[in-house]
Amino acid sequence: MSQTSHISDFARRTIQFNEEISRTSADFDAFKAQHATQISSHETEAVRRNARTQTLESNLETALGETESLRDHYNTRVARLQLDNANLQSTLDDRELALIEANRTISELRSASEAARGEAERLRSDNAGLQSTLDSRVNEANQTISKLESDLESALKEAESLRAKVTHLQRENSVPRSELASALGISDFKRWMRESSVDAGSTLISVPDPSTSSGDIHHRLSHNALVHLHLKDWSSAYANARKSIDTQPSAMGYIAKALAQIKRSEPQKAAQVFDFAFASCHPDEIDFLLLIKSIVLFVAGKCDTAISRVRDLIDASSMNERKYCGCQVLGNMYRMQGDHVRASQALEEGQGLASSYSSSDLETISLIFGFGWTFDDLRITVQGRHCESLCASNRAEEAKEVLLKILDTSNVEIRASKLVMDLKSKCVDMLESLGDKALDTDDAIARYTSALSLEPSNSMDILAKRSKARTSKGLWKDALTDANEVIEQAIKRHLPPHLGYERKYAALHVAKDYGEAINALKSMLSIIEKSPDEQTRRLRVNYTAPSETITEIDSVIPEICRLCPRVLIHVEADGRLYDEQERIQMFKSGTQFKKIISETAITKIDREQIRQSVAKYFKWIMFSHTWEGREPSFKDVNLVHSVWKLEGSPLNEKLRQFCRTARAAGYQWAWSDTCCIDKETSTTLDQSLVSMYSWYEKAAETLVYLSDAEPGDFALSKSRWMTRAWTLQELLASKVIRFYNRDWKLYLNETHANHKDSPMIRDELAKAMGVAAETIISFQPDDLGVREKLRLASRRIATVEEDIAYSLLGIFSSDIKPHYGVGKKALGQLLENIVDSTGDVTVIAWTGESLPYNSALPDSLLVYSQAPYSPPSMEDKLDTRAAELRTQLELQDAVSFRCKIIQLPHIAFSNRRLKLPCIKFTVDNIDHDEIQEDLYRATVSSLGEVEFRTAKEMPMTQAWRLVLVHPWIRDLREPPGGSMHEYDPQVDASVLALRLIARLGRPFNALLFQLQLDDGPNYGKYKRVAAEHEIIVPGVPHKTDYNNIKVDILEVV
Repeated sequence: MSQTSHISDFARRTIQFNEEISRTSADFDAFKAQHATQISSHETEAVRRNARTQTLESNLETALGETESLRDHYNTRVARLQLDNANLQSTLDDRELALIEANRTISELRSASEAARGEAERLRSDNAGLQSTLDSRVNEANQTISKLESDLESALKEAESLRAKVTHLQRENSVPRSELASALGISDFKRWMRESSVDAGSTLISVPDPSTSSGDIHHRLSHNALVHLHLKDWSSAYANARKSIDTQPSAMGYIAKALAQIKRSEPQKAAQVFDFAFASCHPDEIDFLLLIKSIVLFVAGKCDTAISRVRDLIDASSMNERKYCGCQVLGNMYRMQGDHVRASQALEEGQGLASSYSSSDLETISLIFGFGWTFDDLRITVQGRHCESLCASNRAEEAKEVLLKILDTSNVEIRASKLVMDLKSKCVDMLESLGDKALDTDDAIARYTSALSLEPSNSMDILAKRSKARTSKGLWKDALTDANEVIEQAIKRHLPPHLGYERKYAALHVAKDYGEAINALKSMLSIIEKSPDEQTRRLRVNYTAPSETITEIDSVIPEICRLCPRVLIHVEADGRLYDEQERIQMFKSGTQFKKIISETAITKIDREQIRQSVAKYFKWIMFSHTWEGREPSFKDVNLVHSVWKLEGSPLNEKLRQFCRTARAAGYQWAWSDTCCIDKETSTTLDQSLVSMYSWYEKAAETLVYLSDAEPGDFALSKSRWMTRAWTLQELLASKVIRFYNRDWKLYLNETHANHKDSPMIRDELAKAMGVAAETIISFQPDDLGVREKLRLASRRIATVEEDIAYSLLGIFSSDIKPHYGVGKKALGQLLENIVDSTGDVTVIAWTGESLPYNSALPDSLLVYSQAPYSPPSMEDKLDTRAAELRTQLELQDAVSFRCKIIQLPHIAFSNRRLKLPCIKFTVDNIDHDEIQEDLYRATVSSLGEVEFRTAKEMPMTQAWRLVLVHPWIRDLREPPGGSMHEYDPQVDASVLALRLIARLGRPFNALLFQLQLDDGPNYGKYKRVAAEHEIIVPGVPHKTDYNNIKVDILEVV
């Protein structure tokens, strides 16, 4: 054997010796850990059992207490049932006695019924006789009635004849109308009533002896009768009236007697007595006396009859003064009935017909009938009551019209009277209240306007309310007029005009004149703050000063801008590129800034609301497309200062059309990867690449242009856009997205605001990508597993090699720093970061060529388009298999092997070095197939013969340098969907060990590594041997000596 062979053999033995030492040390540590774990487990179990015993004792005491409580409840229930049973028995006995009594009563009723039936037969016989007698008497009565009717007709004819004679005599002896009042004795009574003292009794006139007195004694007696009526001395009134008539019949005497009899509840006699008055009056006064009689009937309670008679008198009379007097009386009757509408109509009917005689007649009626029959200001009173009744019925507009009629037809004194002022106040209050309660703004405005037409004293408040209603309706010009009037009135009255400025601010805010609105707000706050009235100064807490809002806005802007792209296109106007500071400056000089200040003036500062308003201004739309040549750059746009001024090339027009579409959708800021990144500045480019996923995620919308999609064609899934690397994150990150075909029409004419909500488009995307629709709708980086995300990226392509990796930074939440010019190193850095941050070993489950960055990584993402081998599940048979193994294995060996497994650390990957925890199987021998050059057969410790294919040249004479590894440690310790026995301290360690051995017996995908012996930093490290197919091993035989299976951490380069 050569010296080189001896050295190699010595090196191999040295390595094996070191490995044996490591294994022995690990076994010893595992033994100590096992015993420590068992002792700790026993102690924990003892504590748990003591706690369980105490709990059971406590539960037992509780149960005993509950048992006693139930026994007491049972005894109480039994006693209560016994008492209820006794009560029921007593009730039953009572009902039996009642039934016996009812039967006895029924028998008595039957006997009485028989007796009644006999009595009925007897009465029926008597009734026949009575009916005959009744018929005879009815005939006699009819004959009597006929005779009386004949006598009555004769009497009426005689009465008419007498009335004609009396009328003739009265006309022959007629006196002038001016002497009529004296003849009736009324003028003296008026004079005495006017000249009487407060004591009505002083108006009584002494009545001398008839033999010595003058001829007017009957007048004095009738006057005294009227005075006694006013004093409510009905008996004296009746006595004086009778004496007056006995002395000499007169109209006043009969009137006084009739009134006295009404008060004495003798209305029929009063009507008969009143008729005699007609014989004692002048023929011209008959209609007046008829009016008096109607009033008497009204006072007697025959209101409808009285009203009907007065109506007839009015219609029949040809004299205006009589019509006027009748209308006044009719109006007063309606007023007393509470029918102010008809009362008002009656008074209006007599309007303009008055004369001096009318006033005299009405005054006479007032003196005769007293309180309630005063006609002074009757129209005002009736209309006032009518107005009040309308107010009570919530008929405010009608009440206002009545009140305006009073004001238009009355003198200054009446308009200033308490009655009119009270009515005005009621109408104003009601109209204002109805305006306050109105659900419809137009109705509120109409109510306030009606109230203001009455010139109320509180017109400032109502004007302010109308201004507010008009503002809410959008009638800002009218609202502003009201507000200015409030300010003017307040200044004239030397009152603080802050309410007017508040309404002015509101009107200007609705008019979108936010600058002037803020000025009005400042004026209002200044007035409030300087007011000497403490209550007014307290109003300051209800408002927010512009300076306070500006401070809050300044604190919010950096938060918003941190989420925005560095540079955006201003598509709403000049088409320039604006950086962050320029956009902030434009915001603060624009309308939106003032609007936010104005909006927050009358509320407390709401930071979230301000943040949303600011974010609304800075919101942007993103452009997603495929590059098709020399797209317009950052430098190109800045050179001409606007996207609108770019020269007329197809790619420049694509950018402009994007900006037009964004503007039409209501956006003022837009981002395109062609011109919004200064690619000549590396730091800017690197920051943009890292932030791009977030920009798409936070954008208000993403617009996708499919340059190869024809109108009406289902071309999305086949479009070039679906093959590009960057567009994957643009699709998944965007919350709202809309697709446009090559003619800039909505894809499939789909009008959904978000095409992710369109079933047609969503399903097309999901089918093309092989994912669930929910993934399309609301993707989050943690929603999918590492291997699934690598599958989605596996068939995407990029023009620049590094973009394959950098386009996935956001999807994998990777924090690697981009740097162009490194080639495939970028992919290595990404995969390294994914493995190290997630611990997902499936990243190294691939077949094909290795990446120079690290042999454990693939040369291309394309290898992830195929799912890795997945062993058959055995979780449902795991416990059964573990029970079988208990009789086939040394339990101590199984437990010791499990201790090695659970002590392995997680996979780690940094600085291009992979530290791979695994179960290692050494290759004892290797043969090369003579026909198939890439086929190898190896004899592997504990596994037996294994075949694999690789284009790499194998060390045929140094098979010991090769190892097959089982790196799927997580599947052994924590099977997906398996039981939780790994974490249950009550499960025996031997059971857990046997379960692990059972899992290890399943087929698995083994990875092939080769020990590096070349001088240099990689000496003693391992490199992955790339295989053309997965190396599927049948599993570790259960009769294997697990002491000889090595658990190790390979350092892979």
